[in-house]
Amino acid sequence: MAAMGEGGLKSVGNLVTALKEFRCLTDPDLRTLCLDLVAMELEMTSVPVRVHRVTDYFLVELARECLENVRIMHALRASLAVMAAADEDAMMRLDSVMEQMTARPALPETAAARLRSLLEELEIEQLGQLCRTAAGPLQDIPAVTSPWHAFEVLSRMNAQPGGLPPGLALVEYLAAAARPLQRADALREWADEQARELGLTPQLRSLRQQVGHAAPAGPVDAYLVIRLLPQEEAGCYELSSWHQYDPTGWHPARGPVTQVTSETAERAVQTLVYEAAEEWDDAGAIHIEFMLGPDDLNLPVHRWRLELDSEMPTPLYMDYPVVVRSLERSRTRRWHRQWKQRWNVFDQQPERAKQLVVDGEDPDSPRSGDTRALFARLKVDPQVVALILNSPPGATPRETRRC
Repeated sequence: MAAMGEGGLKSVGNLVTALKEFRCLTDPDLRTLCLDLVAMELEMTSVPVRVHRVTDYFLVELARECLENVRIMHALRASLAVMAAADEDAMMRLDSVMEQMTARPALPETAAARLRSLLEELEIEQLGQLCRTAAGPLQDIPAVTSPWHAFEVLSRMNAQPGGLPPGLALVEYLAAAARPLQRADALREWADEQARELGLTPQLRSLRQQVGHAAPAGPVDAYLVIRLLPQEEAGCYELSSWHQYDPTGWHPARGPVTQVTSETAERAVQTLVYEAAEEWDDAGAIHIEFMLGPDDLNLPVHRWRLELDSEMPTPLYMDYPVVVRSLERSRTRRWHRQWKQRWNVFDQQPERAKQLVVDGEDPDSPRSGDTRALFARLKVDPQVVALILNSPPGATPRETRRC
């Protein structure tokens, strides 16, 4: 991505000048740590930047990657905020350079006024979903209130290299959903004019063909994934979250990381759920998934409440589907192959899928307490996709039956 209004080499030079002020990027030993933080923020194993011993070469390559991928630029800024937080002047100068590079060109007043007149009374279902589709999987979309508001939001976002600006792409998606047809034609005419001005007519025609052959947008389910990672101090956790609401595939976006305790975790989760409900008001359903460590799998997270400050707090499970997943299993990749095989059976041949009930009525059902027999049964029967316990893990059957 080149900065608007100036050549790509000038953009590289401006960014290199700003980055030279950070010691963690000019010191060969510290720059490796900084790149590791960038990769962590992006959830990548590494950043595609070579650690040159010559500082100028390293900074030129880093600046070039930032210009080609705005996510790397923002991840670098976040990493520098951790490693060089005290250098406020350098951070301010970097922010100024980044703002100049990522700014979109202003839309001429006449073109803006014409588009606004076309969008102001337009009623569109699944507007948020159309915004996410137009912006692509790498952009976080705030809640929007109208088609014109949506265009304003997306117009401040950057296009992928060689792609359409998200705002222009949104107009094309809105045209496909607009009624009456005269309004749809007017929106396409407006988009054609802007594409000609930007030299993006082939890209717009390609998108128009894709949109014309796509099925009408319908409600899509959203997912809020919450991880509680135990810390060294008892009762303390690192709370992370991921947000997934993308009709094009599984592209979860990571949210902020906070520190919570056993007493404050419920309220922190309430905040995350409120934010998701406001942002995803057009979702078909919002699923809440918890990833918990082995010692926390019995936490009654499904009974954690919303409306904590009201007279009648509501358990999560009354409003949302709640799933608990094992953090240990998700991290232990050697266990994944067998479970993927079972899910393939469930997905491709559901009539063959079985459930196994501990202490069930079937004479072949495994007995509680005999884990060796249970493991042996699972090993020999790849068609078992669900295991139903007769009591919570750690509780005895007798205790459960009394509940």
